[in-house]
Amino acid sequence: MIRPGRSRAALLVVFLVVALTAGAALHAQDVPLERVLVRTGARLEWDPWRGHGVFVRGITSLAFTVGNRFVVENGDILHRAPSPGRTEETLYFSDEFLQIAARVFPPEDRAPRRIGAIFLDPGHGGRDPGAIGRHEFNGEVRSLEEKRIVLDVARRLRLRLVERYPDRLVVLSRSDDTYLTLEERTNRANEIPTGPNESVLFVSIHANASLNSRASGFEVWVLPPEFRRRDLVTAERTGIADEGVLSILNTIREEEITLESTLLARSVLAGLDAMVGDVSPNRGIREESWYVVRNARMPSVLVELGFVTNREEFLRLEQGEYLQRLTDGIYSGITNFVRSFEEVGRE
Repeated sequence: MIRPGRSRAALLVVFLVVALTAGAALHAQDVPLERVLVRTGARLEWDPWRGHGVFVRGITSLAFTVGNRFVVENGDILHRAPSPGRTEETLYFSDEFLQIAARVFPPEDRAPRRIGAIFLDPGHGGRDPGAIGRHEFNGEVRSLEEKRIVLDVARRLRLRLVERYPDRLVVLSRSDDTYLTLEERTNRANEIPTGPNESVLFVSIHANASLNSRASGFEVWVLPPEFRRRDLVTAERTGIADEGVLSILNTIREEEITLESTLLARSVLAGLDAMVGDVSPNRGIREESWYVVRNARMPSVLVELGFVTNREEFLRLEQGEYLQRLTDGIYSGITNFVRSFEEVGRE
């Protein structure tokens, strides 16, 4: 067994069991899937296209891929076992795999999964005002800077989250009109200490602008699924020098973060839609490799509150009452995600 460091959140894979296609050669001593399920009391979540599966029971997971000699416990503990095989009817596993699974899924449960910290990142600041909206009203030109809107919302959001989660860390990347580089923001988030089975959430808050003055609405951004984060798992943090093993662990952690980020984005978008969808268009989930999102080693999203370049939205974004509605929408999305995330570990 290779233990590459502190446990991360258990893998979340949402594929259902479907028909299995022919695969690796089987051996007489191999045991069928049904025996593994009975022995462990786990359920199988299976992706037939990638030949990737995860046994899950409560907070514990054991991931495998057909054709790969490694199986991964809880996202970061590596075991070696012969590759599983598959037929049109079922999967088959070696006796070594069954023994590993029996150790991974003992009668007693482990500590539940938990969001240990929430990192709120109001964009821009200081010498960087971000997007600027300027509109004339009754002969008066009024302006609105992105950096001030997003700091206002982030402060409001932190107050609500601290009240809801007094036992968790809720961090602002900046609490005043300070300039931070993108690297400083992600470094602060990545350096937050976490305990076993704990994760950090990264929520970057921005306001939008467009050459099209009619553009309006809110949206939530995530990384494109084809983008691959690097160095999520490193030799320095794990003590493992084998590049092949590190690559496998990095891929598994990448898939875990990608899925959790998408679920967080959906939850935040739904929260915003419930609070301001009656006056502001829901532009949906969008994909882009923003620096802060791709360099945060945790579930991460970027929220765009609205367009300062749109006259009607400008007027709304000037109002404290509307900013509170935006705050409440993001708050609802985060808290609903946290509840769902942690309930998985208590099944």
